[in-house]
Amino acid sequence: MSLSNASVLSGATITPSGGTALAFEGTGIRGNSHTLVASADTNLLTRRSIVCTVKEPRVSPGAPNGYTQARATAVFKSPLVLDNGNTTVNTVRIEVSYDSESTAAEVDELLVVASQILSDSDFASLFGSLSLV
Repeated sequence: MSLSNASVLSGATITPSGGTALAFEGTGIRGNSHTLVASADTNLLTRRSIVCTVKEPRVSPGAPNGYTQARATAVFKSPLVLDNGNTTVNTVRIEVSYDSESTAAEVDELLVVASQILSDSDFASLFGSLSLV
């Protein structure tokens, strides 16, 4: 399949299987962010991390219901030492934005669909080879 005829399941139950657990531990909360690092990574230059951030809705007269959308963001960073000795950082950024009137079930459905976009084979060429077909 391809992006042109991709499909995901609505109302699905997403359950990862296989693999090995990669544990993350919190390094502390600052303001609206919480940083987690892979506890197995001992080298600070190549330590994988996740930074979670939240933004609460705030009053905005121009917004459809008078408030901005709530936002939750998780940024996974995986440093990579290149063959030439330089270090680069591979990054995955996940952001969920929703109206304050959204129900928990509606937010859950957003997450179910988004997780399939990240893992479904229909979208593999988008992320793996930057193909839009």
